[in-house]
Amino acid sequence: MGWLESWCRRFAAPTYTPPFPQPIASNVERYLAATALSKMVSRRARRWLWLAVNGQLGLERSRIAATHRRILWIHSGMPQVGDSLMDLACRELLRGSSRTIDLLIDPHLVPLYASDEIFAHAYGDPAEAAGNDYDLAVVLGASSHNLREKLGHFRRLPYVNLQGFYTGPEFQRTLFGYFRLDQLLGGGAEEAAIRATARPSMTVSDAARAAVAALGLPNRFVALAVGGVRGFRTYARWPAVVAALRETGVEEPIVLLGAANGRAARDAILAGPGATNVIDRVDRHPLPEVFEILRRGTLAACADGGLLHVAHAAGTATVSLFAERIEPEYRLTPANRSLAFYSATEVSDIAPEYVAEAIAGALREPVVGVSVTRL
Repeated sequence: MGWLESWCRRFAAPTYTPPFPQPIASNVERYLAATALSKMVSRRARRWLWLAVNGQLGLERSRIAATHRRILWIHSGMPQVGDSLMDLACRELLRGSSRTIDLLIDPHLVPLYASDEIFAHAYGDPAEAAGNDYDLAVVLGASSHNLREKLGHFRRLPYVNLQGFYTGPEFQRTLFGYFRLDQLLGGGAEEAAIRATARPSMTVSDAARAAVAALGLPNRFVALAVGGVRGFRTYARWPAVVAALRETGVEEPIVLLGAANGRAARDAILAGPGATNVIDRVDRHPLPEVFEILRRGTLAACADGGLLHVAHAAGTATVSLFAERIEPEYRLTPANRSLAFYSATEVSDIAPEYVAEAIAGALREPVVGVSVTRL
């Protein structure tokens, strides 16, 4: 290996090596095998140059200091519900802090954090936050879309960077956030304690709880999260799961949840065998109310997506379905309670009978920790 290649590998390493010493699950080997060194070098170099041109290199700090009393957490460029819940789960490390911490996030995600116990305010419009006097910003990464609001409204504000140049592999987002924030705070948390407790969290308003209480849902029910955006992560066989559940003698009510893209799956379930005692709540609730429904449920069955992470934020046990490049280890932590299935192709290749059997088993015996079945 020549000196130039050696230098390039050191320069590229932050794009696939976490900035902390604790190991996390990722597909780094696959990423390195599939990605040219020149591409990794180019990616980091472009972002480094972009930071330099925009005057941000000198503003980055290596620690959150005691003098940083008012902090703005800017979560930009990651608009998915599940990713935000995983990335922001680590805010629990700041619980009880005397600091004032505000959140700036995509407007459609504001309801997830509007009643948060750690963020004092959740802003969807950077102009609303720009009038405050902050000491420090927390940003997600070094890319232009992560720093868009920072440059537009808080250009001269010092900041710490959670993910930095780490952009390549699929990885365990929840633990990454915990280990990195702990590092930025000075490294006081024990690794074992983090692994045992790290999971998404949410707090909802009294109004959301009252709205769900008014539905009169049964005391015991199974929630199914139907629909999806990406084909390999959208389970198309829920009607067969419902039929198999009834055939195995499971009589618990089933509550259907999902966004508008779940309507077709809902209609198929309601028209299929076993639809008795199925309650349709698809596309009828904002996310805080969905959270409260899931919190009241006995179990939730979900393909990898936003509602899976909402269920885990609610502390509800899940039967979870994963496929292709998203391994269960990248999404689940030891603090979750989940019976997970993984298919190398797509989630719809997971047999309905397997899903139904897992649901029936979880109703008989509480789920403890995480177990993964690879098909």
